[in-house]
Amino acid sequence: MKQPLVLIVDDAPEIVLFIKTVLEDDYRIETAYSGESALEMAKLKQPDLILLDILMPGMNGYETCKALKDNPDTNKIPIIMVSGMDEEGDEVIGLQAGAVDYITKPISIAILQARINNQLLLLATRRELEHAHHKISTERKYIEVIIDKMRNAYDFNSQFVRHASHSPELNSGDLVLSAFRPDHSQCVMVADFTGHGLPAAIGGTLVTYIFYKCIRENKPLPAIISEINTVLSNTLPVNIFMASAIAEVNPERNQAKLWNYGMEDILLLNTDNSWQNLSSMGCALGIIKSPNVDPHYDIELDSLAYLFLLTDGVTEAADHENQQEMFGIERLKTLLLSSIQQNESLDKVLKHITEYVNSPGDFDDMTLLELNIH
Repeated sequence: MKQPLVLIVDDAPEIVLFIKTVLEDDYRIETAYSGESALEMAKLKQPDLILLDILMPGMNGYETCKALKDNPDTNKIPIIMVSGMDEEGDEVIGLQAGAVDYITKPISIAILQARINNQLLLLATRRELEHAHHKISTERKYIEVIIDKMRNAYDFNSQFVRHASHSPELNSGDLVLSAFRPDHSQCVMVADFTGHGLPAAIGGTLVTYIFYKCIRENKPLPAIISEINTVLSNTLPVNIFMASAIAEVNPERNQAKLWNYGMEDILLLNTDNSWQNLSSMGCALGIIKSPNVDPHYDIELDSLAYLFLLTDGVTEAADHENQQEMFGIERLKTLLLSSIQQNESLDKVLKHITEYVNSPGDFDDMTLLELNIH
């Protein structure tokens, strides 16, 4: 294992020689006799620590320290300032410039060695933490990509469906599922997990697997909802649960059963352009052991044109320049009707909403699903 590299910077050769003699048995040594040469040497050699004199002709120690800290190639190197000045204000200026410690002349060998040793131990600890953080971050990214692929590996049937999602992260807390039973009835779900990242992604993967597996097995939706709730409540931490809006349209597409567990209102657009709102009738899944799994709504579809399932990130997007006013249901209805008339995509609808926010990236996951009834 290589010894740590210490760069000694002082315009006085006798001081440089003294410090070098004291340290060379324990450290590799590089020297510089001016602030300008110290900048070049630090960038080239990447020392583990710099001992920097303050009073030097040309670029003094304070200026050199600030330049080292302003350069991304050298800003992580710890700097101990060495000076014949023993005023509190001088030490403050050095620390404000970016130094980690301050030693006054005449130099005490014991203090010098202790201060260097302390800073190198801190540096080694910081590097270990950075390495561990990088490793964890890299592994997390791999896991997120794998989970995202698993989550989207199942057959999503897009017949009669348009949907769009917008999230600040790869693995959002939102989920969109659509499938047909063997009898040609259609089942769709829009879900919203608490939080983002891995917990939501893992929950979404579980729900996706259960949903499509049970649809293939032709299980009734109440049984599917019950199974999803059991898995979520038994598997995930208590603070991770799933709001969801679910629709089942019969093969003739003239009747639908709907469930709303803690989601934003389900919106129904009639053929005469009037609206119906179907509010939540139960708490999010994964919270209680036995939620009501009977259909919350049973509606006739003869006069219905579209059905919209959405997460609350759509309506709760807030205008940060206008007293945090949320986008809201009524604005959404107007926007949806306009988008249908102008044949706009749902991605364009969500783009309008993110523009309303006036703060790029400052919004919750947004998912919007349109189910064409006929």
